[in-house]
Amino acid sequence: MSQQMHYDENSGERQSPPYQGYGVSYQDPFIASSGQKLSTLEFGRGASTGQRLALAIVSIVLLLGATAIIFGNPSIVVTPFLLIAFGLICFTIIAVNAIFNNSH
Repeated sequence: MSQQMHYDENSGERQSPPYQGYGVSYQDPFIASSGQKLSTLEFGRGASTGQRLALAIVSIVLLLGATAIIFGNPSIVVTPFLLIAFGLICFTIIAVNAIFNNSH
C-alpha cells in the first residue's frame, strides 16, 4: 500500500511561507501608541506616603551608620576634616529628603 500524501489532503502540516519582510499590509498594533502617555494619575502626584517613609528610614539608617563609623571607633582621631565630611553627609541626606518631599 502506498503512503503518498497529497499536499491538499492535510492542511495542518503545511509550512508557512518563508519570511519576506514586512509588507504594506502589516499593521503594528503598538506603532500608534508610541507617543501616548501611560497614565497621568500616577506620575503627576509625586511620591506616595510609603515611598517618603522608606526614604526617611533609609536616611536615618545611613546617618546612624556614618555616625557609628566616624565617632564609634576609638582608634579614629576626629579631625576637622572628618567633621566637615560628616557635615556634608548630613547636608546631602537633608537635601535629598527636601527635594524628594517637595515634589509632593
